[in-house]
Amino acid sequence: MSVARSHPQPSPTEASPEATEMTPYLWALLGMLISATVFDAFNISILSTVAPIIQEQNGLTNTQWGLVNLIIRIGAVSSFFILSLADRYGRRPMITLSVLGYAVFTGLTGFSRSIEVFTFYQFCARIFLAAEFALALIIIGEEYPTRWRSLGISLLAGIGALGTIAAFATAHFVLANHDWRTMYWIGLAPIGLVMLVRLGMRETRRFEHVRARDGTVSFRQHLANLRVPFQRRYRFRSLLVTLIWNCNHFVTAPAVTFWTIHAARDLHYTPQQYSVVVAAGYLFGFLTGAPTAGMLMNRLGRKWTCGLYYIGAAVAIFALFATASAAVWVQTVLMSVCIFFFLGAGAATNTFATELFPTEIRATGYSWTTNLFGRIAEIVTPLAIGVLADRIGIPFAVGIMAIGPIVGGLVVLRYAPETNNKTLEEISAELDGRDTYTARVSAGRRAQS
Repeated sequence: MSVARSHPQPSPTEASPEATEMTPYLWALLGMLISATVFDAFNISILSTVAPIIQEQNGLTNTQWGLVNLIIRIGAVSSFFILSLADRYGRRPMITLSVLGYAVFTGLTGFSRSIEVFTFYQFCARIFLAAEFALALIIIGEEYPTRWRSLGISLLAGIGALGTIAAFATAHFVLANHDWRTMYWIGLAPIGLVMLVRLGMRETRRFEHVRARDGTVSFRQHLANLRVPFQRRYRFRSLLVTLIWNCNHFVTAPAVTFWTIHAARDLHYTPQQYSVVVAAGYLFGFLTGAPTAGMLMNRLGRKWTCGLYYIGAAVAIFALFATASAAVWVQTVLMSVCIFFFLGAGAATNTFATELFPTEIRATGYSWTTNLFGRIAEIVTPLAIGVLADRIGIPFAVGIMAIGPIVGGLVVLRYAPETNNKTLEEISAELDGRDTYTARVSAGRRAQS
C-alpha cells in the first residue's frame, strides 16, 4: 500500500515491535554498529590530518581547498540514493553494502596521483560513509526501548570520536616518518573485522513488522515514496530537521579541517602538535559531550538539550578560532569545549531526525532531511570560509559562521516537538494528529476568505 495514505494501526492483540528491555542482543548490536562507526570517523578524519600537506603539495589556496572540500562533501549528499533503498530492501543489506563501498574507495585514495583523482575517490568514499552512519543510527532508533533510545543514539553518535582520536594519534607518528598515503591504507585494516562482527546482525523488528503488514514495496511504490516526506502530512517535520541540520553544519563542517590549517599557518604548529590538540579534544568530547547529551535528553527533554548545545557550540568555535595564544594547553582546552558541544549537538539532532518519521519512510525521511537538503550548509560553508579566509583570514571567516547554530538553537526551542518518553509509534501518531488539525484549520481559513 502507499505510505502516502494513512497507515493501518496495529490492533490491541497485534505484537508490538517496541522492545521492553535491553536484551543481550541489543547490547551486542550496539557493539556491531559502534565498530564501523569508529572506523567511519577514522576515515573521515584522515582528510583533516593530511589537509595542510595536501594543500601545500598541490599549491592550493584556501579557496581552492574549500572547493575540494565542497566536492567531497557532495558525496555525503549523494548517499541519499543508497540510504532511501533501506526502506525497500531493509536496513541490514544496505549497511553491509555501505561498509564494502567505503572500504574500496578509501583504499583507492592512497593510490591517487593528482588532486582531481584524490577528490573523486574521497567523493565516492563519502557516499558510503554517510549512508553507513545514518543506517546505524536508524537501526538503534528502531531497535532500542523508548527509555534507552536517546542514550543509544547519543553513544553511537559520540563514539565516532574514538575514530577521530585514533586518526590524529596515528597521524602523530605516521606523518613524521611516512607519506600521507599511508594514512588511507591504514584505514583499510579494520574493515575485515567489521564485516565479521556484522554477521550476527538481524533486520530490525520494526522493518520486519511493517514488511509483514504491508508486503514488500515495489520499485514503482519506492519511487512514489521518495516524495512522501515533503507531502503536507510530513512537511513540517521535514523542514524542521532540514533547517536545524544546516544551522549545525555552519560550524561543524569547517571546524577541524580549517583549524588544522589555521594551526599550521597562524599558530605555527607541526602535524604532531595539532594532532595532539585534536585527539585530546575528541577524547574529552567522547567521554563527556555525547553521554551528557543522552542523559540530558531524558531529563530536560530533547528541545532544551538540543537548543543549549547549539548555542554552546557557536560560542565555543568562536572562542577557539579567535584566541591568538599558541600555547598547546590553551588550544587543547578550547578544542575540548568545542568538541563537547559539537558531539552533543550532533547526538540531539540525530535523535530528532530518527524519531520524527514513521518506520515506513524513516530511512527516506532521514535521507531527505539529513543527507540531502540537510547538508547544503556543510557543502557550501567550507567554500565560503575559503573565499573569506583569503581576504580576512581563517579566524574571522569561521567566526562569521558561528551565527548558524545560534539560529538553529532558537528554532528548536520555538518549534520542535518534545519527543521524550514516547515510543516511535506515539510520536508519529501525535505528529499526524497535529498536522491533520493544522491542515483543517488552514482549509477553514481559506474557505472563509
